[in-house]
Amino acid sequence: MTNPLEQTVFADLAHIEKTLTDDLSGERTRAMLGYFDDAAQTSEQHLQTALPDTERQLTSQLVEGFRASQRIVRHVWESIHSASLPA
Repeated sequence: MTNPLEQTVFADLAHIEKTLTDDLSGERTRAMLGYFDDAAQTSEQHLQTALPDTERQLTSQLVEGFRASQRIVRHVWESIHSASLPA
């Protein structure tokens, strides 16, 4: 039996895939990329303040996660639509 967390993650991934598939113009995808960029920039600004080492490490991991999310979403959209995401 699959645990509830796994079910939630797979359902979320399926929802994202459907959203990207249905997004022929790339508008929603660009909005997602913008969200991840804003979140990464906010986290990067937080890194400019004095932080304990553990908080600095976690914040750096958040930045990496947001940037990776941008790359993944862009790659999935471009793979689904066999095109470059329009600007």
